[in-house]
Amino acid sequence: MTAAEPDWLDLRRPADDEARQESLHLLDDAVARLRDGTESNSKSLLAIDIGAGTGNSALWFDAALRARLPDWQINWILLDSDQASLGLAAKALPHARTICAPIDALPTLSTELLTTSEFQGSKLLLTCSALLDVLTETDLTAVVRSLADHDGLGLFLLSIVGGWELDPAHPHDAAIDAAFTAHQHRDGRLGHHAPDRLISLARRHGLTALDGPSPWRLAAPDDRTSLSRFLSERLDAAVEEDPALASAARDWWTQRRAQLDSGLRVRVDHLDVLIDATDRGRQTSTVRATTPPTGQK
Repeated sequence: MTAAEPDWLDLRRPADDEARQESLHLLDDAVARLRDGTESNSKSLLAIDIGAGTGNSALWFDAALRARLPDWQINWILLDSDQASLGLAAKALPHARTICAPIDALPTLSTELLTTSEFQGSKLLLTCSALLDVLTETDLTAVVRSLADHDGLGLFLLSIVGGWELDPAHPHDAAIDAAFTAHQHRDGRLGHHAPDRLISLARRHGLTALDGPSPWRLAAPDDRTSLSRFLSERLDAAVEEDPALASAARDWWTQRRAQLDSGLRVRVDHLDVLIDATDRGRQTSTVRATTPPTGQK
């Protein structure tokens, strides 16, 4: 998993928070499932935000969960493989514990945590935002295994699913998007296939999986700064993937940069995924890594 730049995580926070308003129905569903599967004397939740970055995702989840579960004890673990990011996350959410580890360590970590006296008897909730596209099949397998092993819930928000819509359109939009999409699949990352892969893997092992859209909508000039950063980073990745695009990319960026002052609009589609293992009972489940379908990386 590649760490995102902390300043970009902070810059995109308003757009993320706005998109998450369309995630609230899945959050409410998750809360209802937690309540239904919990006895009145065991209202304790171990929430692990994976790929926690600078803590913005956990901050949103924490506020939303405490508003809906005021009588619950909610304990946060922020998991990330980048120690510098976790240092910032610890300041953002000081009551949380941070763990620097890769996501494929999640099954072992969740078991160790839930067998301590501090968290024994707690329900498990895994969360993340804007993360799945940089994960591998091994990472997703670790997530599903952790949920299956502990009858947990997972709520994974703002995962890109491919494509963008720009208004006005430009002749090079499709080529740049195709190169960016290919770049996402480097080093075994699943890119925009990740949400569907997670859903498929979860259902294959008997877990309930639900989903819903949460698109980003950015418009200049109000979102000029975040839109400029978003477009330039996508463009850099596209040219890195396909250097032959360099000339077209310069032309595209010249026009797009001018449009940042004249009303450029961008829609980026996301998919939210809710995974529920709580209705399976304490069944033994073995989750193994699987091979992606033909055409997916």
